[in-house]
Amino acid sequence: MSFSPRVIALLGFGEAGSAIARGLCIEGGWRGSHDGSGPKPGDNAPRRVIAIDTALDKDARGTALGKTARGLDVAIEGHYAEALREADLVICAVQGEFAHDAAAAAAPLLKKGAHYLDLCTITGKMSDEDRAEIEKGAGRYIDIAVMGGFFSQGIKAPMLVAGEDAAEMVAWMNANGFVATLLGPKPGSASSVKMLRSTLVKGIEALGVEALVTAKRQGILEEVLGCLGDADAQTLRGFITMLVRTHVVHAHRRWEEMGLVAQTLRETGVDPLMTEAIERSHRRTVDAHIAPADGQVPSLDEALEILSEKVIRGV
Repeated sequence: MSFSPRVIALLGFGEAGSAIARGLCIEGGWRGSHDGSGPKPGDNAPRRVIAIDTALDKDARGTALGKTARGLDVAIEGHYAEALREADLVICAVQGEFAHDAAAAAAPLLKKGAHYLDLCTITGKMSDEDRAEIEKGAGRYIDIAVMGGFFSQGIKAPMLVAGEDAAEMVAWMNANGFVATLLGPKPGSASSVKMLRSTLVKGIEALGVEALVTAKRQGILEEVLGCLGDADAQTLRGFITMLVRTHVVHAHRRWEEMGLVAQTLRETGVDPLMTEAIERSHRRTVDAHIAPADGQVPSLDEALEILSEKVIRGV
Protein backbone atom coordinates (compact mmCIF):
# COMPACT_ATOMS: atom_id res chain seq x y z
CA MET A 1 0.00 0.00 0.00
CA SER A 2 1.43 3.41 -0.98
CA PHE A 3 1.97 6.13 1.59
CA SER A 4 -1.16 8.28 1.96
CA PRO A 5 -1.21 10.50 5.07
CA ARG A 6 -4.47 12.09 6.24
CA VAL A 7 -3.07 14.46 8.86
CA ILE A 8 0.13 16.49 8.44
CA ALA A 9 1.72 18.33 11.35
CA LEU A 10 4.10 21.21 10.70
CA LEU A 11 6.66 21.88 13.42
CA GLY A 12 7.64 25.50 12.97
CA PHE A 13 5.38 27.90 11.12
CA GLY A 14 7.88 30.44 9.89
CA GLU A 15 8.78 30.99 6.25
CA ALA A 16 9.21 27.29 5.49
CA GLY A 17 6.25 25.93 7.45
CA SER A 18 3.81 28.55 6.24
CA ALA A 19 4.96 28.10 2.62
CA ILE A 20 4.37 24.36 2.84
CA ALA A 21 0.95 24.91 4.46
CA ARG A 22 0.03 27.38 1.75
CA GLY A 23 1.01 24.92 -0.96
CA LEU A 24 -0.90 22.06 0.63
CA CYS A 25 -4.05 23.98 1.55
CA ILE A 26 -4.43 26.40 -1.33
CA GLU A 27 -2.88 24.45 -4.18
CA GLY A 28 -3.27 20.87 -2.94
CA GLY A 29 -6.78 21.00 -1.53
CA TRP A 30 -5.86 20.01 2.00
CA ARG A 31 -8.11 21.28 4.77
CA GLY A 32 -6.75 23.52 7.44
CA SER A 33 -9.01 22.28 10.24
CA HIS A 34 -11.51 19.57 11.07
CA ASP A 35 -15.09 20.58 10.31
CA GLY A 36 -16.33 18.61 13.30
CA SER A 37 -18.73 16.42 11.35
CA GLY A 38 -16.40 13.42 11.23
CA PRO A 39 -16.18 10.93 8.37
CA LYS A 40 -19.25 9.03 7.30
CA PRO A 41 -19.15 5.25 7.08
CA GLY A 42 -17.00 4.27 4.12
CA ASP A 43 -15.56 7.77 3.73
CA ASN A 44 -11.92 8.66 4.14
CA ALA A 45 -11.11 11.07 6.96
CA PRO A 46 -10.54 14.62 5.69
CA ARG A 47 -6.95 15.53 4.87
CA ARG A 48 -5.86 18.08 7.44
CA VAL A 49 -2.86 20.28 8.19
CA ILE A 50 -2.02 21.34 11.75
CA ALA A 51 0.86 23.46 13.00
CA ILE A 52 2.93 23.82 16.16
CA ASP A 53 5.20 26.78 16.83
CA THR A 54 6.52 27.61 20.30
CA ALA A 55 6.77 31.31 19.37
CA LEU A 56 2.99 31.59 18.90
CA ASP A 57 1.62 34.85 20.36
CA LYS A 58 4.80 35.49 22.39
CA ASP A 59 5.84 38.57 20.44
CA ALA A 60 5.07 40.43 17.21
CA ARG A 61 6.45 37.58 15.12
CA GLY A 62 4.44 35.03 17.09
CA THR A 63 1.29 37.06 16.61
CA ALA A 64 1.96 37.18 12.86
CA LEU A 65 2.36 33.39 12.81
CA GLY A 66 -1.11 32.96 14.30
CA LYS A 67 -2.60 35.40 11.81
CA THR A 68 -1.03 33.52 8.90
CA ALA A 69 -2.30 30.19 10.21
CA ARG A 70 -5.82 31.50 10.67
CA GLY A 71 -5.73 32.92 7.16
CA LEU A 72 -5.08 29.41 5.87
CA ASP A 73 -7.57 27.87 8.32
CA VAL A 74 -4.73 25.89 9.87
CA ALA A 75 -5.09 24.96 13.54
CA ILE A 76 -1.95 26.12 15.35
CA GLU A 77 -0.72 25.55 18.90
CA GLY A 78 2.21 26.91 20.86
CA HIS A 79 3.34 23.64 22.40
CA TYR A 80 3.82 20.00 21.47
CA ALA A 81 0.33 18.79 22.24
CA GLU A 82 -1.78 15.69 21.99
CA ALA A 83 -2.89 16.84 18.53
CA LEU A 84 0.48 15.64 17.28
CA ARG A 85 -0.63 12.06 17.97
CA GLU A 86 -3.06 12.35 15.04
CA ALA A 87 -0.34 13.08 12.48
CA ASP A 88 0.66 10.46 9.94
CA LEU A 89 3.33 12.82 8.63
CA VAL A 90 5.31 15.36 10.65
CA ILE A 91 7.35 17.98 8.80
CA CYS A 92 9.92 19.70 11.01
CA ALA A 93 11.01 23.11 9.70
CA VAL A 94 12.46 24.81 12.76
CA GLN A 95 15.85 26.53 12.85
CA GLY A 96 18.74 24.08 12.87
CA GLU A 97 19.81 24.96 16.41
CA PHE A 98 16.39 23.79 17.66
CA ALA A 99 16.14 20.66 15.49
CA HIS A 100 17.13 18.20 18.21
CA ASP A 101 14.84 19.83 20.78
CA ALA A 102 11.96 19.56 18.32
CA ALA A 103 12.69 15.89 17.60
CA ALA A 104 12.96 15.08 21.31
CA ALA A 105 9.70 16.88 22.10
CA ALA A 106 7.80 15.31 19.21
CA ALA A 107 9.08 11.73 19.53
CA PRO A 108 6.98 10.62 22.56
CA LEU A 109 3.82 11.92 20.89
CA LEU A 110 4.24 10.25 17.51
CA LYS A 111 1.90 7.48 16.51
CA LYS A 112 3.64 4.25 15.59
CA GLY A 113 5.00 4.40 12.06
CA ALA A 114 4.44 8.15 11.62
CA HIS A 115 6.91 9.63 9.13
CA TYR A 116 9.08 12.48 10.40
CA LEU A 117 10.58 14.72 7.71
CA ASP A 118 13.54 16.70 9.05
CA LEU A 119 13.90 19.82 6.88
CA CYS A 120 16.22 21.58 9.32
CA THR A 121 19.60 22.87 8.19
CA ILE A 122 21.85 20.55 10.18
CA THR A 123 24.97 18.42 9.81
CA GLY A 124 24.95 14.72 9.06
CA LYS A 125 25.84 13.94 12.69
CA MET A 126 23.01 16.14 13.95
CA SER A 127 20.67 14.31 11.59
CA ASP A 128 21.75 11.02 13.16
CA GLU A 129 20.96 12.42 16.61
CA ASP A 130 17.51 13.58 15.48
CA ARG A 131 16.86 10.17 13.93
CA ALA A 132 17.76 8.41 17.18
CA GLU A 133 15.12 10.45 19.01
CA ILE A 134 12.42 9.78 16.43
CA GLU A 135 13.10 6.06 16.20
CA LYS A 136 13.03 5.87 20.01
CA GLY A 137 9.50 7.21 19.72
CA ALA A 138 8.50 4.66 17.04
CA GLY A 139 8.57 7.21 14.23
CA ARG A 140 10.19 6.79 10.81
CA TYR A 141 12.87 9.39 10.13
CA ILE A 142 13.46 10.95 6.70
CA ASP A 143 16.38 13.32 6.08
CA ILE A 144 15.48 16.29 3.85
CA ALA A 145 17.81 18.96 2.47
CA VAL A 146 16.08 22.04 1.07
CA MET A 147 18.15 23.26 -1.85
CA GLY A 148 16.16 26.37 -2.73
CA GLY A 149 14.31 29.22 -1.04
CA PHE A 150 10.77 29.07 0.34
CA PHE A 151 10.38 32.84 0.01
CA SER A 152 10.63 32.75 -3.78
CA GLN A 153 9.66 29.16 -4.55
CA GLY A 154 7.17 28.19 -1.86
CA ILE A 155 6.39 24.48 -1.69
CA LYS A 156 8.31 24.09 -4.98
CA ALA A 157 11.66 24.71 -3.29
CA PRO A 158 13.78 21.73 -4.48
CA MET A 159 14.50 19.08 -1.86
CA LEU A 160 16.85 16.11 -1.60
CA VAL A 161 15.41 13.14 0.29
CA ALA A 162 17.34 10.38 2.08
CA GLY A 163 16.26 7.55 4.33
CA GLU A 164 15.00 3.99 4.37
CA ASP A 165 11.54 5.08 3.22
CA ALA A 166 12.86 7.80 0.92
CA ALA A 167 11.61 6.38 -2.39
CA GLU A 168 8.03 6.08 -1.17
CA MET A 169 8.21 9.55 0.37
CA VAL A 170 9.57 11.15 -2.80
CA ALA A 171 6.70 9.68 -4.80
CA TRP A 172 4.15 11.09 -2.36
CA MET A 173 5.84 14.49 -2.18
CA ASN A 174 6.00 14.94 -5.94
CA ALA A 175 2.33 13.95 -6.22
CA ASN A 176 1.41 16.59 -3.65
CA GLY A 177 3.09 19.74 -4.90
CA PHE A 178 6.66 19.33 -3.68
CA VAL A 179 9.73 19.06 -5.91
CA ALA A 180 11.68 16.17 -4.40
CA THR A 181 14.64 14.13 -5.62
CA LEU A 182 15.66 10.77 -4.22
CA LEU A 183 19.21 10.81 -2.90
CA GLY A 184 19.41 7.35 -1.34
CA PRO A 185 18.63 5.20 1.69
CA LYS A 186 21.25 6.67 4.05
CA PRO A 187 19.78 9.22 6.50
CA GLY A 188 22.05 12.19 7.04
CA SER A 189 23.45 12.17 3.52
CA ALA A 190 21.01 14.84 2.31
CA SER A 191 21.99 17.12 5.19
CA SER A 192 25.68 16.57 4.41
CA VAL A 193 25.15 17.41 0.73
CA LYS A 194 23.55 20.71 1.73
CA MET A 195 26.33 21.56 4.17
CA LEU A 196 29.05 20.97 1.58
CA ARG A 197 27.12 22.85 -1.07
CA SER A 198 26.95 25.73 1.40
CA THR A 199 30.73 25.62 1.73
CA LEU A 200 30.96 26.33 -1.98
CA VAL A 201 28.11 28.80 -2.32
CA LYS A 202 28.72 30.81 0.85
CA GLY A 203 32.44 30.75 0.13
CA ILE A 204 31.81 32.32 -3.27
CA GLU A 205 29.49 34.81 -1.56
CA ALA A 206 32.19 35.84 0.92
CA LEU A 207 34.79 36.11 -1.85
CA GLY A 208 32.36 38.16 -3.91
CA VAL A 209 31.93 40.63 -1.06
CA GLU A 210 35.69 41.01 -0.63
CA ALA A 211 36.52 41.26 -4.32
CA LEU A 212 33.64 43.43 -5.48
CA VAL A 213 33.97 45.97 -2.68
CA THR A 214 37.61 46.35 -3.68
CA ALA A 215 36.66 46.60 -7.35
CA LYS A 216 34.01 49.22 -6.60
CA ARG A 217 36.48 51.31 -4.59
CA GLN A 218 38.97 51.15 -7.45
CA GLY A 219 36.32 52.06 -10.03
CA ILE A 220 36.73 48.82 -12.01
CA LEU A 221 33.64 46.86 -10.96
CA GLU A 222 32.26 46.25 -14.45
CA GLU A 223 35.69 45.34 -15.75
CA VAL A 224 36.15 42.72 -13.03
CA LEU A 225 32.70 41.24 -13.63
CA GLY A 226 33.31 41.30 -17.35
CA CYS A 227 36.50 39.23 -17.11
CA LEU A 228 34.68 36.14 -15.82
CA GLY A 229 33.91 34.83 -19.28
CA ASP A 230 36.04 31.71 -18.77
CA ALA A 231 33.79 30.73 -15.87
CA ASP A 232 30.64 31.68 -17.76
CA ALA A 233 31.68 29.42 -20.64
CA GLN A 234 31.18 26.26 -18.55
CA THR A 235 28.95 24.95 -15.81
CA LEU A 236 29.73 25.87 -12.21
CA ARG A 237 30.27 22.16 -11.56
CA GLY A 238 32.78 21.97 -14.40
CA PHE A 239 34.55 25.15 -13.32
CA ILE A 240 35.02 24.01 -9.71
CA THR A 241 36.13 20.56 -10.84
CA MET A 242 38.71 22.13 -13.15
CA LEU A 243 40.07 24.31 -10.35
CA VAL A 244 40.50 21.36 -7.98
CA ARG A 245 42.20 19.21 -10.62
CA THR A 246 44.63 21.93 -11.68
CA HIS A 247 45.29 22.94 -8.06
CA VAL A 248 47.53 19.89 -7.74
CA VAL A 249 49.74 21.23 -10.55
CA HIS A 250 49.53 25.00 -10.10
CA ALA A 251 49.18 25.58 -6.35
CA HIS A 252 52.64 27.20 -6.08
CA ARG A 253 52.00 29.83 -8.76
CA ARG A 254 48.53 30.53 -7.40
CA TRP A 255 49.87 30.83 -3.84
CA GLU A 256 52.36 33.49 -4.94
CA GLU A 257 49.61 35.34 -6.79
CA MET A 258 47.34 35.38 -3.73
CA GLY A 259 50.06 37.14 -1.75
CA LEU A 260 49.92 39.97 -4.28
CA VAL A 261 46.11 39.89 -4.26
CA ALA A 262 46.12 40.36 -0.48
CA GLN A 263 48.50 43.31 -0.92
CA THR A 264 46.14 44.79 -3.53
CA LEU A 265 43.21 44.62 -1.12
CA ARG A 266 45.20 46.20 1.71
CA GLU A 267 46.24 49.05 -0.59
CA THR A 268 42.52 49.64 -1.21
CA GLY A 269 41.69 49.60 2.50
CA VAL A 270 39.99 46.21 2.46
CA ASP A 271 40.87 43.58 5.08
CA PRO A 272 41.83 40.50 2.99
CA LEU A 273 40.10 38.01 5.29
CA MET A 274 39.13 35.49 2.62
CA THR A 275 42.18 36.15 0.49
CA GLU A 276 44.58 35.41 3.34
CA ALA A 277 42.74 32.15 4.02
CA ILE A 278 43.18 31.20 0.36
CA GLU A 279 46.87 32.08 0.58
CA ARG A 280 47.29 29.80 3.63
CA SER A 281 45.34 27.00 1.95
CA HIS A 282 47.52 27.13 -1.14
CA ARG A 283 50.68 27.29 0.98
CA ARG A 284 49.58 24.08 2.70
CA THR A 285 49.50 22.37 -0.69
CA VAL A 286 52.85 23.86 -1.67
CA ASP A 287 54.44 22.55 1.52
CA ALA A 288 53.12 19.04 0.75
CA HIS A 289 55.21 18.94 -2.47
CA ILE A 290 52.57 17.11 -4.51
CA ALA A 291 53.07 18.83 -7.88
CA PRO A 292 53.67 16.08 -10.49
CA ALA A 293 57.07 16.17 -12.16
CA ASP A 294 55.52 15.74 -15.61
CA GLY A 295 53.03 18.59 -15.07
CA GLN A 296 50.10 16.42 -16.05
CA VAL A 297 46.72 17.38 -14.61
CA PRO A 298 45.17 14.40 -12.77
CA SER A 299 41.57 13.27 -12.95
CA LEU A 300 39.23 14.56 -10.25
CA ASP A 301 39.32 11.23 -8.37
CA GLU A 302 43.12 11.17 -8.51
CA ALA A 303 43.38 14.81 -7.43
CA LEU A 304 41.05 14.28 -4.47
CA GLU A 305 42.94 11.18 -3.37
CA ILE A 306 46.25 13.07 -3.46
CA LEU A 307 44.81 16.07 -1.63
CA SER A 308 43.10 13.91 0.98
CA GLU A 309 46.15 11.78 1.75
CA LYS A 310 48.97 14.30 1.45
CA VAL A 311 47.48 17.77 2.00
CA ILE A 312 44.23 17.80 3.98
CA ARG A 313 44.81 14.62 6.00
CA GLY A 314 43.17 14.33 9.44
CA VAL A 315 42.56 16.83 12.21
